[in-house]
Amino acid sequence: MDIFIAIIEIIIILGLLISLHEAGHLSMAKAFHVYCFEYSIGFGPALLHKKRKNGETYFSLRAIPLGGYVSMYGETGETPDGYEAPDPSRSLNAIAKWKKAIVLIAGVFLNFVLGLVLIFISNIAFPQYYASYAYQPEGSSQTIFYSEATYSEQVLSYIEEEAEEGFEPSSYFVNFLTIPDSGLYVLLSDDVTISGTDESFVALYSPSTLLKPHELSDSILFYRASTEGLTDEMLSQGIEALPDPDLLASGDSYLVSSAATGTTASFTLPFIGFVEDDEENVSSSYIEIPFTLTVEGEGNDRHWADSGVEFEEIRQWLHWNGAWQQWAKDVPNACGAIVKGIGSLFTAEGFSNLSGIVGMTAALPNIQASGGWARIFYFAGLLSINLSFFNLLPFPGLDGWALVVTAIEGITRKRVPAKAQSIMSIIGMVLLFGLMIAVTVKDIIQLF
Repeated sequence: MDIFIAIIEIIIILGLLISLHEAGHLSMAKAFHVYCFEYSIGFGPALLHKKRKNGETYFSLRAIPLGGYVSMYGETGETPDGYEAPDPSRSLNAIAKWKKAIVLIAGVFLNFVLGLVLIFISNIAFPQYYASYAYQPEGSSQTIFYSEATYSEQVLSYIEEEAEEGFEPSSYFVNFLTIPDSGLYVLLSDDVTISGTDESFVALYSPSTLLKPHELSDSILFYRASTEGLTDEMLSQGIEALPDPDLLASGDSYLVSSAATGTTASFTLPFIGFVEDDEENVSSSYIEIPFTLTVEGEGNDRHWADSGVEFEEIRQWLHWNGAWQQWAKDVPNACGAIVKGIGSLFTAEGFSNLSGIVGMTAALPNIQASGGWARIFYFAGLLSINLSFFNLLPFPGLDGWALVVTAIEGITRKRVPAKAQSIMSIIGMVLLFGLMIAVTVKDIIQLF
């Protein structure tokens, strides 16, 4: 059911992004009196091909929803089959070069603006879900990350035994060791022992959803420990190991389904307690509680038994000022990540991180589980900005290439031969579709 909903969502998202992009081209072309034969969403056979009464432009919906186009007179140098050639003054090449540039860049501009709007909507219209709270003690440069949880009677008794004077068990929260800048994981414990193996592991907090309460045993992953990537700051906080970066990148965690029933994972879980006095001064208490998780069940039903720790959902509305402040952080981060991603596009690492429609559809359920509709709108905004940046690349078949050709013609005052433009566009489209097919195959392979 989740994947069916994801398919519907990705169709709506791509349909919105593509239709608005092409509407940008169409609106500016119409504004400058350029004759437009067709406005199409998708490629291939037409599912819908209609024209308004007394209108001049056909509006089409085609079978392959992987893009769209606006067919403008003069764009290819030829009149499409089935159409009569309009007056030469209606040609795209008959208008001033600066007007032509506006027509070409209008789709990119609208995609960028749409991305900004969608990211703001993600912040203002929906609650935000978080993996932890953050607290920075006065006079300290270190941020403490922690999460509220409900505890079983047994866990409460353990906390009560270790609690410092003046601290009730209910005043203690699960303390996360660090949230690295990568944002990829949250570290629970850097010293995990799993029975039946001599290797050391680290425990990561990796809930399947942040939208509802979740048990620790269902939200924990164990990765082989490594010292690679440790910083002096982490060492000063007492962190002595991180997950092996290669295993983390491949998602190769310890498989509980392959472990023998009765296998145990032993580690200490840190807790942080807070008490506020009458003058609003906050005192904190740090304790560690030993935990042992045991594998239960048989066959593919093997799982870690309940730990007695259930994390609460952390939900917050940003409201007007908070939404703008978060938007001001999100937009530069999104643009920076997109530029970095495009810059590495033709490297092995960049290609491995590239996702097509299959990969994006498969990722949507996890994206929604990490933050609800706020994350879906943020994802759509990110995709829209990505589309605008990608289309600016000076690659045949993209808007950036057409802008380069227009600039050359404006500088030299000579037209680039229509045949040469057509050949380059065909080559570019073939290469782009080849890349799309390669990415789709990669995405399908990664699903299995």
